[in-house]
Amino acid sequence: MFLSVIVPVYNAEAHLAECLSSLLDQDISREMFEIICVDDGSTDDSRQILEVFSAHNSNLTVIHQENGGVAAARNRGLEAASGAYVWFVDADDLVKENCLGVLQAKAEQTDCDRLVFGAYQFVDTLSEEERVQAERGELPENAPWYDAVVWRCLLKREFLSRHGLYFRHPELSHGEDGLFMYEVCECNPREAQLPQILYFYRVHAGSAETNRETAHRMKKIRSCLRIAEISREYRNRGREDAATANLMMTFLWMGLYETAGLPGGERRAILEDAGKRGLYPFRRPEECTMNRSFMTEREDWAGKCFDFCYLHLHRPWGFQTMCFLQGVIRRVKKERR
Repeated sequence: MFLSVIVPVYNAEAHLAECLSSLLDQDISREMFEIICVDDGSTDDSRQILEVFSAHNSNLTVIHQENGGVAAARNRGLEAASGAYVWFVDADDLVKENCLGVLQAKAEQTDCDRLVFGAYQFVDTLSEEERVQAERGELPENAPWYDAVVWRCLLKREFLSRHGLYFRHPELSHGEDGLFMYEVCECNPREAQLPQILYFYRVHAGSAETNRETAHRMKKIRSCLRIAEISREYRNRGREDAATANLMMTFLWMGLYETAGLPGGERRAILEDAGKRGLYPFRRPEECTMNRSFMTEREDWAGKCFDFCYLHLHRPWGFQTMCFLQGVIRRVKKERR
């Protein structure tokens, strides 16, 4: 079998059917690929949708488990996979129809460990115009950060098994794929690339990346700081390279940026905890090559000021300045409503 597609599912009823339909609308025999959906304790109609699809598609398998998080769900799917390659797909995203043929041909031609392809980020709904552009191959590449996400590549299952690669930290609610892909890259996979846009990443109000509730943000912050801590452990064991330093600072900054937007009490508690773990204040390692926040597309003085403060969040003056900036941004947005 060529491919195992692993789809973690948690309360994804709004977009799940569209995701599965795109995965099934392919140009290779269904004996050549399987879809493994791991229902991570959904409480909406996701379970019923999965049952309908599995009843009508012999290559779609459903695994039910108690809620353990996306990392645990992906691990469960990886354990059940039998394909030569695996593809981790999120339940609210889409893949290009009839894309598996070109992926299979490229994988067989190159015998690569990782096959990277293009991705397109869209908001809420993929418009008809965007669909036409995708069919014509005219969509721009707007999600280039492939080293930090699992869904923008196929991974050879034998390579993962040989290096003992899996999602080692199921307690993480955010950033687990960035840590996983760092560990993949550290094992020096043979890489091949396809320039086509084959994955469509959905951004919507209910996604993990846009949820602004305090409880959710606290979970995200703890995960980011934990990844920074794990990265520091790697560095302390001898990985004093740019990739390790960049991973550590990326998640430290991300966690501190989210912390800056919290109410005062929660903010102080996070900083106190980070201080006890030696993460704040923090000394940026010389190997770190990050020179942009990637949190704004602005190139004017305001964008440069934001980037400068973001890249100094690990220092008290940088953190306090970011707290001020976020307050200004919130007031401006409130006035514009």
